[in-house]
Amino acid sequence: MSRRTDAFSLPPWLAHTLRAQRGPVPWSAVTRGALAAGPLLTVAVLVGHTSLGVLAALGAMLAGINDRPGSRRASVKRLGGPALAGAAGLLIGTYTGAHVGAVVLTLLFTGIGLIAGGFIAIGPVASGAGTQLLVASAIGAGMPLPEPGWQRALAFLAGAAWLVLLRLALPTPGAIAGDYRFDGERDAVAAVYDAIAALLDASGGAEATGRRAALTAALDHAQD
Repeated sequence: MSRRTDAFSLPPWLAHTLRAQRGPVPWSAVTRGALAAGPLLTVAVLVGHTSLGVLAALGAMLAGINDRPGSRRASVKRLGGPALAGAAGLLIGTYTGAHVGAVVLTLLFTGIGLIAGGFIAIGPVASGAGTQLLVASAIGAGMPLPEPGWQRALAFLAGAAWLVLLRLALPTPGAIAGDYRFDGERDAVAAVYDAIAALLDASGGAEATGRRAALTAALDHAQD
């Protein structure tokens, strides 16, 4: 019976992939995501500029893809660089989509795709910029809106700038009051050293696996 069960068991690499993984929730990024695209679109609908609100929300949403752990200063480059590329792509797609035919537009997107693919080799920020350039170009060419291309690009940038502002202004949830400069970073780094000490104490014992997982979680939190 046990041999039959082993014969139908999943390979370890597949079982690990399908197993639910537990880790720290990045509450700061979750908070910024909740305050980004949704409120922008709501305000735009209330003031009667729904189409511009859609573009602003789109800019905030695409910027949120690049909202990853790191310092506040690094986040300006990580979020702003791809947003500028996306605004340029939206501008290109809007004007070319309105004045050229399908064949020329296809060739244009092919060239943009080659450029975006080359950006991947430069680094993560350039990779995000290339992706937004290609995606926003396609959106600009296929989204019928009454606003001209420059207004669409500005609305897109405004949405991304809103998320950058949230990244710079909002403290990490749970940070100690008065310690905004470090925003809980000291406590997070100290927790890593505590987790290392706990893992060393548990080396070779039954608790080693759990302590190793705790160290990984502490490292992820400190990086965030």
